[in-house]
Amino acid sequence: MLKRTVVFLDEEIEEQELIDEVSSFYKNECYIYAIIPDYEEELFTTLSSKFNSVKTISLSRLFKWDTGEVGYVKDLNKQFIYEFYLRSISMDYIVFSETDMTEHLSKLNRRGDFYKLFESNGIHHITIGPDGQCLNVMEYE
Repeated sequence: MLKRTVVFLDEEIEEQELIDEVSSFYKNECYIYAIIPDYEEELFTTLSSKFNSVKTISLSRLFKWDTGEVGYVKDLNKQFIYEFYLRSISMDYIVFSETDMTEHLSKLNRRGDFYKLFESNGIHHITIGPDGQCLNVMEYE
């Protein structure tokens, strides 16, 4: 059974406030799963060796050159949460979770299966709502 909680965020939320919100659900480290579009070169540079790319997938049904990297960051100190939050408007596929789902990422073949991966496995996770206005907390019983 799914329990969905919506946590509304201040319009100008500060980094520590966002980290505190996520930490209220995940006390320990946090995995950040994402499909990072290839045009987000600055994010790749910021994350350097922290982002573990699993595979490249197409982000478009029409253009094969429009690709993104499926991967994750094991964020021990929750230092990259805000960085991903700031990019959530241009990046559609970001999930925070305490659960190690890295072995399942290689099964993704389409971007549309990204969220289904967490739902079908009943994995507690957090997504960022439209325009970064809220966090959607998904908990399974």
